[in-house]
Amino acid sequence: MIAPTVDWKALEFKCLHEDSPSPKVDEETEAWYRQASADYKAGIKTGNEDLLRRSNEQLLKAAERGHIKAMNNLVVNYLKGEGVKQSDAKAVEWAEALVKRESGRGYYHMGVFLEQGIGVKQDRQASLVYFRKSADLGNPQGQLVSGKKLASAVAQSPSDERDLGFSIARSMLQCSLDQGLSEAGFMLGMHYQNFEEKMPEALKAFQASGKLGHTQSLWTLQSLFQEGKYSIEKDEARAACYKRLMQESEQDQTKRFPDIDKVCPLPPKKMPGV
Repeated sequence: MIAPTVDWKALEFKCLHEDSPSPKVDEETEAWYRQASADYKAGIKTGNEDLLRRSNEQLLKAAERGHIKAMNNLVVNYLKGEGVKQSDAKAVEWAEALVKRESGRGYYHMGVFLEQGIGVKQDRQASLVYFRKSADLGNPQGQLVSGKKLASAVAQSPSDERDLGFSIARSMLQCSLDQGLSEAGFMLGMHYQNFEEKMPEALKAFQASGKLGHTQSLWTLQSLFQEGKYSIEKDEARAACYKRLMQESEQDQTKRFPDIDKVCPLPPKKMPGV
């Protein structure tokens, strides 16, 4: 729980987007990173370990020149042991290198490591600091985690503090969603769903998440219109539309629905052909 004497001014959140602007690197370094990405995709698709090893060799060269995304990929690869020998210590090493460069990705990774005790001594209190710092630096995953944790922490607080906490948490989740993290839209929708007067905002959040292919958000929209929950009028046509998109998403997890606002528009817009 957040103490009654919390400094809400210090907790205020300003939305920043990661890689905006993106750190500059020379052409050769960027070429190494792009080749590493191509080799990695081909290696994963074909199960070719040589390609994965070659990918990490290119990543290492780019990372040593300060390429943020290359450094981030090395953290992930060492954690998973893809193309390299699995090593929590190496993952932490590269995460710390990102932190030194004030990268939101690095702070997010260190937050996870501290929370779960991966490669470092577990310290959940310290992890909150790293997650919040990653959020402030524009990392969408950090914004998602920080928003969820803050909303949960203030849920039982006095009304004034709860409203302040929820306002900050919503800003974090919205910022994360705006950067394309569909899970943030789902969590934002679930938050709004707790307040009947906020159901229009909940629908918009689920819709934005569904546009990004979030299956559970599409299922939620189908359920809401199928059953007429939370003062929403039953609408079988809309429910069937979201069900179709949900099934497509289940079959292809890379599926996106950029035209969802035309195919399955939210009320008061009419469904196509109706």
